[in-house]
Amino acid sequence: MSNFLPRVTLFASLLLLQASPALAHHSWAPYDMKREVRLEGVVTEYKWANPHSYVQLQTVGDNGASEVWEIEASSAVVMRNRGWSADMIAVGDRVTVYANPSNTAGKTKALGARLRARDGVEWEMRQANNTAPAVVAPAVGATSLAGLWRTTNTPEVRDHFFFFKPTDWPLTAAGVRAFETFADGDNPGKNCVPYASPFLMIIPDAKLITLGKETITIRTELESLERIIYMNQSSHEGVKPSVEGHSIGHWEGSVLVVDTARFTAHGMGNAQKLRSGPNKHLTERFVLNPDGKSIRYSFELTDPDILAKPVSYELNWVYSPDFKMIQMPCDPESAQRYLNIR
Repeated sequence: MSNFLPRVTLFASLLLLQASPALAHHSWAPYDMKREVRLEGVVTEYKWANPHSYVQLQTVGDNGASEVWEIEASSAVVMRNRGWSADMIAVGDRVTVYANPSNTAGKTKALGARLRARDGVEWEMRQANNTAPAVVAPAVGATSLAGLWRTTNTPEVRDHFFFFKPTDWPLTAAGVRAFETFADGDNPGKNCVPYASPFLMIIPDAKLITLGKETITIRTELESLERIIYMNQSSHEGVKPSVEGHSIGHWEGSVLVVDTARFTAHGMGNAQKLRSGPNKHLTERFVLNPDGKSIRYSFELTDPDILAKPVSYELNWVYSPDFKMIQMPCDPESAQRYLNIR
């Protein structure tokens, strides 16, 4: 068809892409991360959703026949933080997409890396954009933990959770087997089951903390989930296990300490491709930094079925009172599209 831009062009690349986490509910294993395709064509669908956004692109292949490629991107929440918006592209736009194709020959599906929009501007789909709004604290900080905060990651936190390797943590034999045998079908995200803490807490989205005498709540942007911390309880006994577990908090001066247990087993309950067991335990500390512009968030994670030793990390949440959270529930159709990648 004459309104399509030229053909698909393949670029071989021996360099594995160094990217920020896609924050999808599944691994990138179905994609060939050592090859990049250049796709030029017309947008036939732009699905702005959680946990995955998608672009369908109609192209002309090398044989002159029309092809429709499905390009996977991160969640709407994460894409917005990279400068994207629900109306940045539209059906009928002519764009160029650079992406990593499916490992399955002949499968016209790919993981997006960059998109050149109708105005010629190139937008990153996995890395931070230079034009994306920076996470900058206001001139006046908070006076307590209450308020809206945005999570920032260190390279170590990013790599160990979103690109987990068995050498990152001391694993039990069962933990090694769990990683090696992980399949995308084992991922609860396909049914819109959210991430479990601390994974949920280190995702670079917005978190809204509300302080109360009997309960403290943390509402997350990506999962639109409200986590409840009970300040008037002292035991986990008799509590039914759940994805986020049962959280008990107490104050040590101005420091909020949270003890969480009674987690249900989760296919990615500890890290990407690493499940959690029923004996998982989490201890977290929330400290308002002296200038009030950030929270120091730290935790120790214990899971004797999976981890040979506890692991601990620390990162900052930046005070962002003027930031507007996206309240977008998980879309089941979007959550399961990736199952048809292979």
